[in-house]
Amino acid sequence: MKALVAYGTRYGTAAEIAEEIARVIKDEGIEVDLVDARGLKDCDVSPYDLVVVGSGIKIGKWTKGSLKFLQNNKSALVAKNVALFVTCGAANDEKTRAEGQEKYLDNVAKENLVNEPVAMGLFGSKYDPNAKHGMMYKFTMRFIKKDLEKKGIDTSKPIDYRDWDEIRAWACSLADTLNQ
Repeated sequence: MKALVAYGTRYGTAAEIAEEIARVIKDEGIEVDLVDARGLKDCDVSPYDLVVVGSGIKIGKWTKGSLKFLQNNKSALVAKNVALFVTCGAANDEKTRAEGQEKYLDNVAKENLVNEPVAMGLFGSKYDPNAKHGMMYKFTMRFIKKDLEKKGIDTSKPIDYRDWDEIRAWACSLADTLNQ
């Protein structure tokens, strides 16, 4: 059995999740290749039994590399077990999870895959007030920062909303799909 974990990241959050997913799948006895989709021209998915594609979300969008990977391999992925994951602010709050699921996973799957994915993972993000970001991100973060402060959260420090146990359990379930 062989798996491919392809990810798109802007600030490293999705990369860290992809690395953990790949590690867990490998620990389950499956050979794994981990690739950053940024600048990935051609990728032959034929040797893989499982293809996991993930992205960080910035201002409501997947990374270009991850989306392009899905679009370029749409016909080849028909015969594969495919799983999608995202890391986004919508997953940080129970009130916005359903919207995040629909917008960043369900809709992306409908637009870029022929078959339904075997799994979709909606994972929390990381808030880092000291990270270098573009002007549009900084503008958006002003509103997020106010919301966090209303909840009594200290926005001067980084906050990691990722649930690593959830991520590992999700990755184990992917390995189980192949090992059945």
